[in-house]
Amino acid sequence: MPVTRAYVALGSNQGERLRLMQLALDFLSSHELSIVQVSPIYENRALGMAEAEDFLNAIAEVNTSLSPINLLDRCLLVESEFGRVRGKEWAPRTIDLDIITYGHEVIQHPRLCIPHPRLTERDFVVHPLNAIAPDLVICGQRVSDIAQSLPIDELTLTDYCLHF
Repeated sequence: MPVTRAYVALGSNQGERLRLMQLALDFLSSHELSIVQVSPIYENRALGMAEAEDFLNAIAEVNTSLSPINLLDRCLLVESEFGRVRGKEWAPRTIDLDIITYGHEVIQHPRLCIPHPRLTERDFVVHPLNAIAPDLVICGQRVSDIAQSLPIDELTLTDYCLHF
């Protein structure tokens, strides 16, 4: 299968957040997926989660020969390995991995929608993505333009970093 560039969002708001994000990034890597670069890490409020710890969020740019569904399955496996329990939608999580884009594909599948359906509403996704791919075009818009139109709401750049 040909190699495709994809962007994967990483987030955590339970436990050792930074360590869990690093372990998830390491676990994602394989002969079928290589990390190209990782955005700075941002901290933000936990949307819709009363009294939950703040999230750490970042975006990883990856090259992969996995199909979109196989990439999704890899992300779900990583989440499971690091204690993610899927219950209600707005719940704390040890690790959260979302495929933001997969090449230039638009996918509407029962298990996967690409580009991520709420991308343009989420400052904690758009601003890290803008840090590493401002010229990326999603749904006819440059990421830098999306970021400019999306205010930063309680989003803070941290000094943390992920290694690959």
